[in-house]
Amino acid sequence: MNAKSIIGLLLLGLFIVACLQNIEVVAMHFLFWSFDISKLLLLIIIFVIGIFVGMIIPGLFIKSKPKETKENQA
Repeated sequence: MNAKSIIGLLLLGLFIVACLQNIEVVAMHFLFWSFDISKLLLLIIIFVIGIFVGMIIPGLFIKSKPKETKENQA
């Protein structure tokens, strides 16, 4: 295992511990809606959204290289 995998697993473990310690229900207010939601569920939803945003944002800034044709390689 490399250092990146170990750090990722440690962070995931800390996230799981934090989630398990926050299981009480809280009032959530979003724009015009108000509802009760478990902190555990809220943390998981925000975590998943963060992962998707983290995967999408770097792809927007990477410039794709034009593919070389066989004619250009010769």
